[in-house]
Amino acid sequence: MSENAGTSTVIVDKTANAAPLGFTGLGLAAVLLSLSYIGVYPVESMIVSMAIFLGGFAQVFAGIMSWKKGDIFAGTAFSAFGLFWFSLAGLLVMPAMGWASPSSGIAMAAYLFTWGVYTFVMLIITMKIGVRALQFVFVTLFILFMLLAIVNATGNAGLLVVAGYVGLIMGLGSMYTALAMVMNEIHGKAVAPL
Repeated sequence: MSENAGTSTVIVDKTANAAPLGFTGLGLAAVLLSLSYIGVYPVESMIVSMAIFLGGFAQVFAGIMSWKKGDIFAGTAFSAFGLFWFSLAGLLVMPAMGWASPSSGIAMAAYLFTWGVYTFVMLIITMKIGVRALQFVFVTLFILFMLLAIVNATGNAGLLVVAGYVGLIMGLGSMYTALAMVMNEIHGKAVAPL
């Protein structure tokens, strides 16, 4: 008979909550991109770099970490939106490198509208989760995608500025959510409301 007969091993998950990383990636990349829509600076290498290395990688990493913890919503949302940032960077970089033609306004409108529909469904799911900060991020993200789809379909420059302010609000809301989650966990109680 084995010496270990009758004993069991309990593995305790000590991995951290990945959501703050994901919301940080979304928030910082969205704020900086939105400032370009408002007209503070043009879309240039800083935007592409943030899209790839923070919007993309941070959210994909957060998604993978969330999958490992069994969080289907965070795993799906962070992974999908991280890949959105990679695809957005590709839409900017590939034409500049001569790998593909630039997308037409209608093609970009379809791209953004499709992401808007996806975001709306995820927004409906957040209603079951019940975290107000999460719902705020998804409401403003949905509005942003729809506004950007209209801008690309119509070429309305004034509406792009409105979309920039909505994106700025969404990005700041996402950063608030990230920092509130970290603060609450560090303090061991709800210091910042979510």
